[in-house]
Order: sequence, then structure tokens, then C-alpha cells
Amino acid sequence: MRAAVLRALGERLAIEEVPKPAPGPGEVLVETRACGLCGTDLHICDGLAYVPRLPHIPGHEPAGVVADVGAGVTGLHAGDRVVPHLFVTCGTCDYCRSGRDAQCTGVTGILGVLMPGALAEYFTIPAANLFALPDSIPFPIGGLIADAVLTAVHASRRARLGVGETAVVLGAGGVGQCLIQILVAAGVRVIAVDTTAEKRDSAATMGAALVLPAGAEANAQAIRDFSDGQGAQAVFECVGKGETMAQAASYLRRGGQIIVIGEEPEFPRIDTIQIAQRELEIIGSRNGSRRDLRDAIRFVAAGMIRPRIARTFPLDEINEALAFFRAGCDGRVVITIKDN
Repeated sequence: MRAAVLRALGERLAIEEVPKPAPGPGEVLVETRACGLCGTDLHICDGLAYVPRLPHIPGHEPAGVVADVGAGVTGLHAGDRVVPHLFVTCGTCDYCRSGRDAQCTGVTGILGVLMPGALAEYFTIPAANLFALPDSIPFPIGGLIADAVLTAVHASRRARLGVGETAVVLGAGGVGQCLIQILVAAGVRVIAVDTTAEKRDSAATMGAALVLPAGAEANAQAIRDFSDGQGAQAVFECVGKGETMAQAASYLRRGGQIIVIGEEPEFPRIDTIQIAQRELEIIGSRNGSRRDLRDAIRFVAAGMIRPRIARTFPLDEINEALAFFRAGCDGRVVITIKDN
């Protein structure tokens, strides 16, 4: 089969012919139809945060169809449309039993991150990780559910927000745009902050009540004015840089929450005096649970979340796609593996 292969950190991916995997007991072979790109893919190529065993096939936002099943698999058949939960978990630790799948202490793999991924014509994954993708959801959108949409659903649940309260989405990219739609649907007043006018315009069309340019000195006052002089109840930090974490703190009211989604190898620039005296909360948010994935599929099928695709590329143009994504774009980039 054809696959995009990372052979050395910092190098371009190579399109190669590699052996087609076979499903083991309890596993399923999935024919990939589409796979989205995200910041984690850039981190993997650059050797940041995750360093898989090389050579490595990345890709963790796929949707496809069942091609074959291993011994003992029931309930899945060739041709079924599916989207995966990325974390291969033990199912027995405290975190698994409490529904916090991404925190499993016995995780044995993460699709496209710590195990071969879906920037290939086929991938294998345990049957327990697969969820039905409705016919109404196109494969390029379906793939984004596995990470961008799921991450937004989980992050929204990590905050304590009620109808009429104010939230700031700092970074209106793929995940941020899904978050805006979820929060607006929940009756939250959303302020979107981003570096580009294009993303700010998209945020406004998705229901953001106020859009602001990232880094502007007047932002904190504008957010206080919008929220009765107090500041936002929550900031969803989708960038992950030291300076944006400092900005997030300035946007909050006393007792507010920063939900950290963006991941970068930087240290938060927030002093402990602020955190202690204003009783701020910093909350991490990683991917999501199986329950979150079920709901993410349902929300997309109902039209509550409409992930924006900036551009699609064929697998042969994976390096051009990564460069386009790295430069910044309004929405997600999707690799089409096979005609849908």
C-alpha cells in the first residue's frame, strides 16, 4: 500500500510502498478515505512532544470503511463507515473506568502518534476503538471528528459555563472554530481572538459576538466592557504559547478558568500572585473520551458543528499540505486518500 513515511525528524515525508497491515485478533483493517492534519503532526515531524519509533506513518484524524476484521471481532463488517477513537487503552485503570480515556495509565498506542497512522491507504486499530460514521457525514468531515471536533467537545466540558456567561476562544483555528460553535449552541457569549482577519471573520459567521485581533493592548479592556466590567468566566487557550497564556489570564474575571488546549514547548507566563489572589484555575484538556466521541459524531450529524476545511490535498502532495497548514489557514487541511 502507499503511505506517507517519516524517516528522520525534520525531514520531508516520503510517499512509499509499504506492506499492507493485517488485522490481529480483536483488530480491524480500515481503508482510509480521508485524514486531517493538525499541530500534532507538525510536532511529530519536528520531534517535539512526541517522538515515535522511526520510520513512522503519521495521521490521526481519519475516516474510512472497514476492509477486513480479525479473529473474534463482531458487529463490524466490510464496508461499514467508521471513525476511530485514537487512544488504545487498557480499559481497567481508574481513568478508563471513570471515562477519562485519554488519561489511561496503561495506554498501548495512539493512532498516528505512537503507532502507525492513517496517512496511508490502510491502518489497523482495535475494534473497540471504532464508531459508526453516519452516511450523512462526508469522509473529509468525518475524519476531523476524531480530533478537532472531539477535542472541542471535551474542552467545552472541562469548563463550568452557563447560559449567558462569557468565554474567550484564543486562537480561532480548526479546534477553536468547533469550540465557538459548541459554545454558541450552549448559549454562551463568545469572544474570538485571532491573528488573522480571515479567521476572525469566520468566527463571526459562526456566532462569535465579539472578535478581536490577537495581542492588541486594548483587548483586556474590551473583554471587560463586554462582560459587565468583570472579564470572562473562561478562556479556551488554543495556542499554547507563553505570551498567549499571559493574555488569557488578563482576560479573566476573579475565579475564572483557563482551559489549555494548545501544546507548545513553552512555559506559561503567569505569576503565582495572580493565580492565588484572583483564585484563577488552569485546566488541561487533551483529546476526549469515548463518550465525547459519540456526542461529537451526533453534533456533526445534527449540523450543530460544521468543521471548516481550508483545503484538501491528495496523498502525493502531503509535504505541500503540511507547508500550507504550517503557514496558517482558516480551518483544517485534509488529505484525501481515496475518492469518496
